[in-house]
Amino acid sequence: MKGNRCLIFTIFLFFALLSTSTVHAQILTYPFVVWDGKVYEVSEVVLLDEKIGNVIGKVNTKPNDSSGDYYGNASNTFAIGTKYYEISGVSMADAIAVENERGQFIQADYVQKATEQPMSVLQKGIVNASIFAILIIILGVRYGLKRSKTREIN
Repeated sequence: MKGNRCLIFTIFLFFALLSTSTVHAQILTYPFVVWDGKVYEVSEVVLLDEKIGNVIGKVNTKPNDSSGDYYGNASNTFAIGTKYYEISGVSMADAIAVENERGQFIQADYVQKATEQPMSVLQKGIVNASIFAILIIILGVRYGLKRSKTREIN
């Protein structure tokens, strides 16, 4: 029984630690986009159409207003679906372009790496469900072995 309590405590502790692994991004006070794990500050520089290269991504999520948490390609300024572009002659490590609602291409300059790229909600759910299933199987096998030992003794 003592072993089971220890195992159950370990399981709960593991899930508690896993559930706190979401990113708590610093609350960014400037307009930004996140692309490929990098934070870019949106400038006021409007780019000419001929400077715009290929589409490299788009806004997939918005940060949580109260916590600042986000995952993936996010923006606190642009709507979900807003496209990111490469800028001809400029390294994407330095800047990218974002198309605004008026069809203009605005330069966004690299500021820093995103604090962490968290798992998406779906991925996190799948991981949690998988871990839970494995733990249930382990407990079932342990219980089965314990029962068979009890039968052998009797």
